Amino acid sequence: MRDTRKELFVKSSELAIVAELARGLPAECRQVFTLRKVYGYSGKEIAGRLGIPEHAVEEHLIQAARRCAQIDPDSLGRRPSLLKRLRLRVVQS
Repeated sequence: MRDTRKELFVKSSELAIVAELARGLPAECRQVFTLRKVYGYSGKEIAGRLGIPEHAVEEHLIQAARRCAQIDPDSLGRRPSLLKRLRLRVVQS
């Protein structure tokens, strides 16, 4: 089931940060991350859309979470809380 609109990233400043985080990911991982965190697709929907197993979707999200954990929150300027929320969302997915 897709996230509600309230849970999706809607502010352009947040989208810019998410885009910056995604740029450092491998291509397929970036696709999974974007479909989940920006568009709100479920793991099953992403797997079907990309033609990969659901466990591969989970692995890509774990990889993205690990990358996010390595980022210095101070490098995000005024929005360090976004990184914290993103980490939680990736881990909970």
